[in-house]
Amino acid sequence: MRTPSVSVVAGCLLLVVAGVAGVAAPAAADAFVTMTSDVSTEDPVPDEAFTVTTTLANDDDSDDAYRITDLSVAEVPDRNYDEDDEELAVLDVSDSLGPDTERTYDFSVTLEDSGEQTVYVHATLLGPRAERKHIVQPVTVDVDRPNPQLELDVSEAVVGAERTANVTVANGLNESVSQIDVRVDSPADALTFRTSSRVRATLAGGDTAGFTFPVKATEAGQFPVEVTLAYTLDGDRRTVTRTFDADFTEPQNPGEIRLTGVSVTRGPDGVLQVAGTAANVGSTDVESVIVNVVDGDGVQGADPQPDYFVGGVEGSDFASFDLNAELTGDRTTVPVRVEYVVDDVRRSYTTDVRVSQSALATPTPRPQTGPLGGLPLLPAALAALVVVLGGALVLRR
Repeated sequence: MRTPSVSVVAGCLLLVVAGVAGVAAPAAADAFVTMTSDVSTEDPVPDEAFTVTTTLANDDDSDDAYRITDLSVAEVPDRNYDEDDEELAVLDVSDSLGPDTERTYDFSVTLEDSGEQTVYVHATLLGPRAERKHIVQPVTVDVDRPNPQLELDVSEAVVGAERTANVTVANGLNESVSQIDVRVDSPADALTFRTSSRVRATLAGGDTAGFTFPVKATEAGQFPVEVTLAYTLDGDRRTVTRTFDADFTEPQNPGEIRLTGVSVTRGPDGVLQVAGTAANVGSTDVESVIVNVVDGDGVQGADPQPDYFVGGVEGSDFASFDLNAELTGDRTTVPVRVEYVVDDVRRSYTTDVRVSQSALATPTPRPQTGPLGGLPLLPAALAALVVVLGGALVLRR
């Protein structure tokens, strides 16, 4: 909607009928009395009343006082217009207008047709010597035909995740509309819509309908999204387009996995045991958390657990894990890879876990064990022999 603006410049014409589309130039009755008008309503529509505001001012340098006797709005500039067919609004006034004073009036006007139209504000002033002065001022009005209203909302997600652009169509008309086609587009290279068009058969008057469009953003920020609605009303195909500054920022604290409390010990078989917790330091849930040893120069995952599936971790929660690794040469770190899914986007990183000198030390060999609870093999055999001989002596007796 384009609202007419006003530039207040006093003229010295008895009758002024001039203007430019969107601008209502001041009209003057003499060198001191001026009239300015504009449309204060933002969105005039056909057959609905809107307001035309008119101000009459008498300059402080004026020596004359006037009386305002007639005020009206008509479809034509001729002051002798047809009151039955061409008059749009009229005010019954009889107000004085002395030097350095002004008066403001509101007209309630209704137009039947849409598009850019010009209406004319008429005022008649009675001077101090009973002379009548007439002012006519054109006011250009852009009347929009009513359309269903459009709104756009974008769901939150991390960069690279698929989210939804939700378009709401509200049919504020009294009649149903049909053959509804909603389309979305954007000049921003950062946005990619998987689906750009949705259709619907009908939408009753006073009802609303939602349309979802999957979209990905390669970076966070505000991006323009153009929404176009095409529909049919009374056999007439209409189109309305709105451009929204859509918000594609990330959640303030998305799910994120960090390893905490990680320790490394060496088992009696020489295999390193890496233990710790996978902590979700974000406020949203993460899924499919996996940690594993990354094979490389001097390091490799070892059985029984070269990798560990943690699973899902809720926001601000944690879960434990255990890994096994083997080191060779002068390697002193174990690279551990962390993978997880947040908002359907898989993220990963690798961190090096340092191995202490005590864990790097060569493990003590396991002691050999015999059949009698860990006694050395030779003493165990002798003990077994003593038992056998003792049993034989008992039987001979």
